[in-house]
Amino acid sequence: AARLRRLDEKVEIIMVEKGPYVSYANCGLPYHVSGVIPKESSLLVATEQMFRGMFMVDARTNCEAIAIDPKKKTVNLRNTKTGEVTTESYDKLVLSPGAASVHPPLPGIDLPGIFHVRTVPDARTIREWIEKGTTFLAGMYSYSGIQMVKPVRRAVVVGGGFIGLETAENLVHAGFDVTLIQKPDHVLGPLDPEIACLVQSHVIKHGVKVVANDGVVGFKQLDGGAIEVQTKAGKTFPADIVILAIGVKPDTTLAKTAGLTIGERGGIRVDDQMRTS
Repeated sequence: AARLRRLDEKVEIIMVEKGPYVSYANCGLPYHVSGVIPKESSLLVATEQMFRGMFMVDARTNCEAIAIDPKKKTVNLRNTKTGEVTTESYDKLVLSPGAASVHPPLPGIDLPGIFHVRTVPDARTIREWIEKGTTFLAGMYSYSGIQMVKPVRRAVVVGGGFIGLETAENLVHAGFDVTLIQKPDHVLGPLDPEIACLVQSHVIKHGVKVVANDGVVGFKQLDGGAIEVQTKAGKTFPADIVILAIGVKPDTTLAKTAGLTIGERGGIRVDDQMRTS
């Protein structure tokens, strides 16, 4: 949107975003979870008001594009707070919906305490869950003035990619006993094993238990609110919080409603100038 404005000072530009923020530092989310980045506002790169004032872009947050009519050149927009649906026309339409977190249909995957780390609201929800658990444990520790052993908080991170490792690091920083479970035989799949093993050794040195060559097959609610993470190898890991960091897939919902061609690997098919079908 900013580049389009630089190319043309007069064109009318509307930018819609389903969530509450137009731009934020994705890489900072795990560090906000632990409090290393204490203020949520520090994650925000640009605002709706900035785009309106500086770029003359009609930026609309909490505004979801729900349908496209390529023949009429219209887009249906839904206000996510009120549910009101309006229609806007266009001459050119740019799709940049990004990707959605992979959420496989495993037993128990929607239990309380299981999270993705993708958006600012995700990080906020995780922080609230951790703070709620901290308050509960503090209450247990001082119960009736009796000296008690403070229970260790347990976390399971599923996936050893960049987000998984950053989240594991920050959960250790927040005082959790962290187990990282991954299907490949080493963290950071895109790296050569010779390099990835150095990273994995560093992670283990800092207290993260790495379970490799194993995948999660389900989750079960335990007494007291904890979650049992079950793996393909038959192992079980109790957790007070579970973070799913098993990757993303292209968000093609809107493209499909417009009848656009989808590629073999699930993304929106484009030509050498990034034009859709």
